[in-house]
Amino acid sequence: MSATAKKGAAKKDGANQPFIYRHYDQEKLRDALRKMYLIRQFEEGAEESYMRGLIHGTMHLSIGQEASAVGICLGLSDEDQITSTHRGHGHCIAKGADVSRMFAEFFGKTTGYCRGRGGSMHIADVSTGNLGANGIVGGGLPIAVGAALTAKKMKTGNVVVCFFGDGANNEGAFHEALNMAAIWKLPVIFVCENNGYGMSTSVARATAVPNIADRASAYAMPGVIVDGNVVSNVAEAMHEATERARNGEGPTLIECKTYRYRGHSKSDRNRYRTKEEIEEWMTERDPIEAYEAELVEFGVIDQNGIEEIRESVRKEIEAGIEFAKESPMPEVANLEKYVYTEQGLMDAQVETATRELSYAQAIQEAMAIAMERDERVFLMGEDIGVYGGAFQVTGDLVERFGTDRVMDTPISELGGAGVAVGAAVTGMRPIFEFQFSDFATLAMEQIVNQAAKMRYMLGGAVSVPVVMRFPAGSGTGAAAQHSQSLEAWLGHVPGLKVIQPATPHDVKGMLLAAIEDPDPVMIYEHKLLYKMKGEVPEGYYTVPIGKAEVRREGADLTIVATSIMVHKSLDAAKQLAEEGIDVEVIDLRTIRPMDRQTIIDSVCKTSRLMCVYEGVKTLGVGAEISAMIAESEAFDYLDAPVVRLGGAETPIPYNPELEKATVPQVDGIVKAARDLVTGAR
Repeated sequence: MSATAKKGAAKKDGANQPFIYRHYDQEKLRDALRKMYLIRQFEEGAEESYMRGLIHGTMHLSIGQEASAVGICLGLSDEDQITSTHRGHGHCIAKGADVSRMFAEFFGKTTGYCRGRGGSMHIADVSTGNLGANGIVGGGLPIAVGAALTAKKMKTGNVVVCFFGDGANNEGAFHEALNMAAIWKLPVIFVCENNGYGMSTSVARATAVPNIADRASAYAMPGVIVDGNVVSNVAEAMHEATERARNGEGPTLIECKTYRYRGHSKSDRNRYRTKEEIEEWMTERDPIEAYEAELVEFGVIDQNGIEEIRESVRKEIEAGIEFAKESPMPEVANLEKYVYTEQGLMDAQVETATRELSYAQAIQEAMAIAMERDERVFLMGEDIGVYGGAFQVTGDLVERFGTDRVMDTPISELGGAGVAVGAAVTGMRPIFEFQFSDFATLAMEQIVNQAAKMRYMLGGAVSVPVVMRFPAGSGTGAAAQHSQSLEAWLGHVPGLKVIQPATPHDVKGMLLAAIEDPDPVMIYEHKLLYKMKGEVPEGYYTVPIGKAEVRREGADLTIVATSIMVHKSLDAAKQLAEEGIDVEVIDLRTIRPMDRQTIIDSVCKTSRLMCVYEGVKTLGVGAEISAMIAESEAFDYLDAPVVRLGGAETPIPYNPELEKATVPQVDGIVKAARDLVTGAR
């Protein structure tokens, strides 16, 4: 089959009827016209409200693109899902959203779909299957693939549509998403609304191939080009793609050639387009006028019926705007609501008899227990199957649970992380493993802009129960790009939970707690801890996220340490005890949310504080702890300045002696602690 097919004018069979008249009843066809009017008048109402100062910020109008949104959604059931773009108002309406709540969201009101937290670019209606518009170009592509993975795993028979603009086809997320969808034969349909311009840059100047659908051939899927301003053409292509997806044959890429009458956003002065070009599309190729004429030609509606629909839509828009005006504003007191799921710290479960396991074995056991307890739990990552993971942590789990539960991904960090997010939002419990924590830099968009923000942007309408595992830290000779400790990066992001278990006992219990957590949890595992052994309870138990542990009590100095530095600090404390210096060692365990009270209580007792961590000292975890103490009641108890021992201000070098010198060591901890207690500083 040719990778790229082209559909021209509406096809007519022997009965002289285009596709949609053979597949949909007249009520459905009239409703499609109503939705096209609704999209057009909603956009015009939003534009007018913006000009009157009722809507702030910006918006991206889809006037002129109504046929692609409606034609695609004609082929969807209520259970099917979509992801959308920053130009997503039409998709939301075509999928069945209420315009009153949409207007309320644009006005920033509590009655809006996202409770005033998302606005135009993040409009969503999860109840109708719309997983949200996206302010990041291409951001929704991997998420749609993740939702389709859920549909396949749960055998729902549903399909997922991913709307995106022509500009997104040059993003890495586009290629990673299409590749994974193709190799796993997922029920996802990629719909490119090619309106000719990615902001101001024309497709011809930005894309090497003449048609975006041509790129489908690289991923062994059909690529179909349709006139995106003809409802019947769009619907016919969608019907074929949907049949293919529901039959397990995999994805399709549909390119809808269309046009936006307005600029990219409200600040766009349209300097890159001529008035003649815009006028030609508006007068000769308007999708609503074309569909009206077609419905009249085939006897589906007459002019009186058209006027009735128009008037009905006009009243609906007026009522929606009035509803938005009268709706209340969000209370500032609730500013932080929906960042995290509202729940307390998870209580530790009853622990059973223990035996000795390594840190890596404890992680593997936690994942196995979770998969046995909950069929929604599955693993994703590069080389985690037969290979067993870069550090052999997943081991033989693929033999026990199969390739459907232990999924090798391509080398595709951005795409893989996004698929995990999409699967989590739609009901699964994915655990995504990065080979090295450094590689999170390739996936920061999906971690920071999607996983961390989706719940908040959508006003609490979704949860994102994804776990991401990061082998981190130096000491293996892997040099600058495989040895970083970047937990402070992700600890800076509201919406994420970031943990650093230091013992085999804690890594099993905290991982089990993370898998059950409704929010995204990032777990940093120091590579040098994988072989460390300790007593680990049998069976299921949890260690609460957000609770530090006092590993050693003392009276003269508090050391707050993270990960492998906990063990170095304990070794240092033993040496200092011989000198008569009594050190209290706190294992922070959780970077976000940080257990502030345990630290404050300890500093109030010892009157001295030192922070020991492997990440770079500047702007690291110790900086946050120091600032927190300075702002708390513990500050008045301090007898000396807070000391931070962090990583050197340099990338991790290859030479073993230089590498060792970049991070705190026991001797350095002993000296700094001694100086702090004796006043030598």
